Amino acid sequence: MSNGKEDARKALRGALEVRKRTFASKSQPICVYDTAEQLGLEVIFRPEHSLGGIYAKASQLILVPAHRPLGRQAFTCAHEIGHWYYGHGTGIDEIDDLEQYSENKPEERLADIFASYLLMPPWAVNEAYARRGWNPSNCTPIQVYTVAGQLGVGYQTLVQHLRYSLRLISSTHAQQLLKITPKKLRHSLLGSDAARHLLIVDCAWTKVSIDLQVGDMAILPTDVRLEGESANAIGSHELGLIIEGHVPGIMRVELHDRSWAAFVRVSRKDFTGRSIYRHLEDPDVDESSRSDI
Repeated sequence: MSNGKEDARKALRGALEVRKRTFASKSQPICVYDTAEQLGLEVIFRPEHSLGGIYAKASQLILVPAHRPLGRQAFTCAHEIGHWYYGHGTGIDEIDDLEQYSENKPEERLADIFASYLLMPPWAVNEAYARRGWNPSNCTPIQVYTVAGQLGVGYQTLVQHLRYSLRLISSTHAQQLLKITPKKLRHSLLGSDAARHLLIVDCAWTKVSIDLQVGDMAILPTDVRLEGESANAIGSHELGLIIEGHVPGIMRVELHDRSWAAFVRVSRKDFTGRSIYRHLEDPDVDESSRSDI
């Protein structure tokens, strides 16, 4: 039978080893697709709706469903990196909550815990809250939403990780947080015009790009300058400047006093193809096919 504590220790060791191999500290957020590329794995976004992630061992290939929420896509990719790291065979996964996996699926459970720690190691979670002067033990829904966006995971995923893996919040607090959905939060901020995906970016957002798809929105610090055309300013909010992904590409944003800056990377909506090409500005260049898919 699988031992939960031993699985957690093994998964954390593996996640930290992968971060070490890719020169990412244990306290920084990561882009999981960049991590996969650094490991020599190729990630391809596929249009299938019915499948979860796929890891093809022989070709060192990870397939991610393109039409899932962005946080779920990232978790799926991290899960498949777990299968690669532990030498598991080729398989098709339907990724859901951690508690889904029974003792009869130890490889799936281990890969899921690995994914949680790769994306949300305790040091990165604590750093994200501390840099903002927040305390996870009494965090608000908007704080969880902000940190989840920077870590590249879903709101519910972070709440569950805070409760069950890191034990930083109580069951009662977790239940209260889960009564609020990301959709409700987005609408409370921007009304019915809120995009399907919205990031709240502040000056504590460092060491990782701001990744959007065309049509996605982000709220940036107020006194920011846009250096590029991949995203447009479309309005203002008490939290800052609202931008929307306009065309694929990479641009830079910077405070006028130059105390903070970040890159904004925009991909096509529900992009399908090789992840390394997701930010290409030329829509005619789509390296989406491989002979071994």
